[in-house]
Amino acid sequence: MQIVDIDFCGPEDLNILYAVECECFPSPWKRYMLENDLDNLGEIIYLKAVMLGKIIGYGVVSRNDWDSHLQNLAVLAEYRRLGIASQLMIGFDRISEEWGCRRMWLEVRSSNKIAKNFYAKIGFSYRSISRGYYSDGEDALILTAKLPLKVM
Repeated sequence: MQIVDIDFCGPEDLNILYAVECECFPSPWKRYMLENDLDNLGEIIYLKAVMLGKIIGYGVVSRNDWDSHLQNLAVLAEYRRLGIASQLMIGFDRISEEWGCRRMWLEVRSSNKIAKNFYAKIGFSYRSISRGYYSDGEDALILTAKLPLKVM
């Protein structure tokens, strides 16, 4: 059951996406990074989850040959566990398949048990570790999944 609208982001969404980013992550992306991406869409796609006209989550995927790279997935805390991240992932799965990608990969904080469980549920498994990946020194786990994902 879809409870939000999933749509493509554009430069006009920058301020709201940045606010979501800052609320969701202890080491948020810099505003200029989002701005640069949104001004140069093509091989990088931003999707937003909109409920009653309000952006409550977003994600970013890019293409790398036969792989897609989930760069970011964020849902505001009060809207988590409603299937919104799954809806965004369905969108990224479809985009990745249209690109001809065979698998998707991502980085996730080693301490983020909820995200790790979510990704495992939809088909991701451990590939490797990137030591000190995040700006605060925390390690990232590199996860991969064959496409299509196991998202409903």
